[in-house]
Amino acid sequence: MQDETVQRMGFIESLASRLAQRMNDERKGDHIDYLKMKLGIETILTNLSKGIIVYGVAIVLGLFLQTLILHIAYAALRRYSYGLHANSSTVCSIISIVLFVGTPVLSQYIPFTSLMVIGCGLLFITLLYLYAPADTDKSPILGAERRRSLRNKSIVTCAVITVIALLYPDPFIKSLLMLGMALQIVMILPLTYKLLKRSVKNYEQYETESRSA
Repeated sequence: MQDETVQRMGFIESLASRLAQRMNDERKGDHIDYLKMKLGIETILTNLSKGIIVYGVAIVLGLFLQTLILHIAYAALRRYSYGLHANSSTVCSIISIVLFVGTPVLSQYIPFTSLMVIGCGLLFITLLYLYAPADTDKSPILGAERRRSLRNKSIVTCAVITVIALLYPDPFIKSLLMLGMALQIVMILPLTYKLLKRSVKNYEQYETESRSA
């Protein structure tokens, strides 16, 4: 019965299921342990596969380093500010290619001056203060203290990257760092949520229910 279920899964989910089942059998864990391991393994495999696709395209186009720099700035800020996710892995891969490979091409025509870096940095910090961290309906960020901590860390991260961009002499690198953060800022804006018909401040529903109970 289990083998039939595995066959109906996608390749990544099937592989994650088999690995999790093997690991869970070895440690004699229960079903909850299996589900946790499966989710973790599946997340790692999914991100790895998307990374291979995105950076494979970047290498073919000779944009590996540019994509890496932009992606680092994006990921560093996203770690604390969270934000929107695509509805499927395929859509996520397509969007990632467009954003992380297409933006470095665009950045060649948008050289950032030091004044632009300062202006964008201040704007980003303001938007992070107002809207970070941004959760989703599937992953609400519960706890006012946790949200406050994530917001502060996202602001500090933005400030550090802005200073690095300000001190770096190459306008192209400045552009990559600031545009990388700009992509993540777009992911937390209420306007973006509204355009994509996604709900904002999803934690409110759970915390309201908790207080009522």
